[in-house]
Amino acid sequence: MKKNTLLTVLMVFLMVMNGILLYLVVNGNDGEQKNRPGRMFIPNHLDFSSEQRIAFSELEEVHHQKMQHIDQQYRRLKEVLFGNLPTSRLSTSEMDSIGKRIGILAAEREMEVFTHFSNIQDLCKPEQKSKLHEIVKGALHPGPPRHRPPPHGGPPPPR
Repeated sequence: MKKNTLLTVLMVFLMVMNGILLYLVVNGNDGEQKNRPGRMFIPNHLDFSSEQRIAFSELEEVHHQKMQHIDQQYRRLKEVLFGNLPTSRLSTSEMDSIGKRIGILAAEREMEVFTHFSNIQDLCKPEQKSKLHEIVKGALHPGPPRHRPPPHGGPPPPR
C-alpha cells in the first residue's frame, strides 16, 4: 500500500511540474535563454555569490539543452500523432505506442526538472535552501491562497 501511495504522490508531483513547465514554455520568450529576465530570479532571490552564479549558469545551460532535446522529441511525436488525424492512418497499436512514448518523455521532462532543482539545492548554503524550498513550493501552488472555512464550521473568512 505504501508503494502505491508513493507512486501516486510522485505522479501528482510530476503532473504539477509538467504544468509549470508547459506554462513557462507557452509564456516564455522565443529568444535565447540568456535573454530571459526570469532566468536570474533564483540566483537573485537567493543572493547567490559570484561562484554560485557561475555554477548556476552552467547548470541552467545543461538543463536548457536537455529540455530542448526532450521537447523536440515530444513535438515530433505529437506531429506524427495529430498529423495523421485527417486521414486516420494510424492503427490502434501505433497510437498506443506513440502515446506511451509521449508519456515516457513527459516523465523524463519532469525528472529533469526535479534533478535540476536538486542540483540547484546542492549549490545552496543552508539558509538559501529554505528560500529555495519556498520558491519551489510557490511554483507548485501558484496564485493567492484559497480561503477555507474554519474547521469548527463557522463562516468562511472574508475575502
